[in-house]
Amino acid sequence: MRQASALSGGHRCVHLSSVTKLACFRQPALPSLQASSSVCCSISGQQILRPQWQGVPPAAFFAATVLGVKRFASRVRRGGSGGKVSCVRLQSTVQPSESVVQSSTETGVVDKHESSKSPQADLRVHGGRGSFTITTPLFYANGSPHIGSAYPTIACDVMARYAGLQNGQVHFVTGMDEHGEKIARTARGKDKQPQEMVDDIAAEFQELWEKLSVQPDHFARTTSPTHKQLVQQMWQRCADKGDIYKRDYQGWYCVGCEAYLDDDEMSEGHCCNIHLKECEYRTENNYFFRLSKYWDRVADHIKKTPNFILPAGRQNEVIYWLREDNKRDFSISRASTSWGLPVPGDDSQVIYVWFDALIGYMSSLLQPGDPPTLEAAMNRGWPADVHVIGKDIMRFHAIYWPAMLMSADLPLPKHICSHGFLTKCGLKMGKSLGNVVEPVPLVKEFGADAVRFYFAGVLSFGEDVDFRYEIFVKQVNNFLANNLGNMVHRVLTLSRKNLSEVTSAKDLFDEGEDPTEHPVYQAACKAPALVAEQFEQLDFTKAARAALGLAEAANLRLTTLTPWNYLKADSSADDRRAALRELLMAAEGARICAVLLWPFTPNLSSRILAELSLDGLETINPTWADTGWQWKPLRGLAEGKKPKPLFPRIDVEPW
Repeated sequence: MRQASALSGGHRCVHLSSVTKLACFRQPALPSLQASSSVCCSISGQQILRPQWQGVPPAAFFAATVLGVKRFASRVRRGGSGGKVSCVRLQSTVQPSESVVQSSTETGVVDKHESSKSPQADLRVHGGRGSFTITTPLFYANGSPHIGSAYPTIACDVMARYAGLQNGQVHFVTGMDEHGEKIARTARGKDKQPQEMVDDIAAEFQELWEKLSVQPDHFARTTSPTHKQLVQQMWQRCADKGDIYKRDYQGWYCVGCEAYLDDDEMSEGHCCNIHLKECEYRTENNYFFRLSKYWDRVADHIKKTPNFILPAGRQNEVIYWLREDNKRDFSISRASTSWGLPVPGDDSQVIYVWFDALIGYMSSLLQPGDPPTLEAAMNRGWPADVHVIGKDIMRFHAIYWPAMLMSADLPLPKHICSHGFLTKCGLKMGKSLGNVVEPVPLVKEFGADAVRFYFAGVLSFGEDVDFRYEIFVKQVNNFLANNLGNMVHRVLTLSRKNLSEVTSAKDLFDEGEDPTEHPVYQAACKAPALVAEQFEQLDFTKAARAALGLAEAANLRLTTLTPWNYLKADSSADDRRAALRELLMAAEGARICAVLLWPFTPNLSSRILAELSLDGLETINPTWADTGWQWKPLRGLAEGKKPKPLFPRIDVEPW
């Protein structure tokens, strides 16, 4: 191995012949870390850039780099690159550079940046629709929920609430993937039966969703009798097509991956590059699905449907896999465990966990009283409009799942949207590094709205994103406490103190003045379309910013005109009238902003709407019609007790 050498532009590079030689990479050879750096791995000419590293101890950096490069090499190997690491580079940059793939009509590669923040969907939810189905991954039931589980679920709930605002018939699916050898082993280690363990974990997930104000319409359980029947029907459809056959297979098996691994997916001693545990050598006679038969059809579908996989960089990655990898079939049964659904007609084997779990997206749609059939699921929201998944399970969803559906003559989902990884202070979260962010304490400390807003409204959904408590607190304070919360509190306090009766803002304009020329009115008329446009593209961050832009416009107007200075005892009647007019216009802007933000912050939005209207409703369910400007008086501006802060600032010092 060559030692670190100076490169142009302040780069330092270490060349490696293979992933296994990374073990020779010692701390003395590490370049010194700058205040802001990023890690770049190049595998067979393909680059990937890691998140920023700031103030990371060398030992922690070294450990994370070893693990990260091994995992990435393993993922790319499945795409046919061979898994050879040509370099590991530390590059002093503030923002990671972006890798651009040139567009080509022939290959279907999209000219988009890998790190594009907007997935660029076109969901056409705006204006109402018959049905809108969105799914989270079905989470593997071998442990308690963590922030990585909450992240996509919050995003799906936000999108589902938006579709509900648009009067769509929403099917929001989340749930559990409950079979597999890993679950059986975990249950055995806890001295529990597998069913008992998955029941307990399912209850933990549902409890967390309640704490996060997540309201799924369907909760998938792959241990349910209905699910079993749909899996059997799917198996039979594929078998009737001649797409299932049986043959011997042998190799090194990783229980954690629930998969056989190739040599370049393992390090010395047949150790899995992802789970860092020794694999088991097995010989089995398994059932296989003829993935090779549908390989070209899947590739053709992706090329002809540019937004099938989102964001664009992930679609390019899948196209690369399909072009470079061998057209291989995949095993869909296991003989090594009894915890699973038995293969139809062969109780000696159970159905492979991925063939089983993917059908949970459909089985969970069925309602009590529905016949347990695939046809019934077609009438309950299938095909899904959006599968939201982590990028690490893209291959199963973008290649295996479409092929299975094609074999069974079932429609494909419309979009598969993958989110990036969550890191903490630049390091991938893991118990071994002691940097896991637990969602329950986070919600308990800061509240559901703060957590929902930050993870859906601040972090860029398509990218790898980093969590830091200081940034979390500052962003939430800036947007929710300072921008929106303080403005609403100020308006309520001043108007309740000075407005003698319930009044419409329109009645406070002088004769000859046009209320529609008011800057808050104009901002409010533009905001709904801007917000809807971003939601339709699954760009939650821009949707939140567009909604808060209305609060910013109202704040700017208030701070510029300072109406509080014209509500004093010696103020003229005309000045008081103009000041109250500004408060009422800002209040209507705040009302619309609260409706637009409701998918992100349902509790805060409900409190704002309740304070403004004084309707006394415990549950407020606005619709998109409520985003229109209304001149009717808001009773809460003239009546009510002295208001309390709607979103108190979080003290940043302890964090």
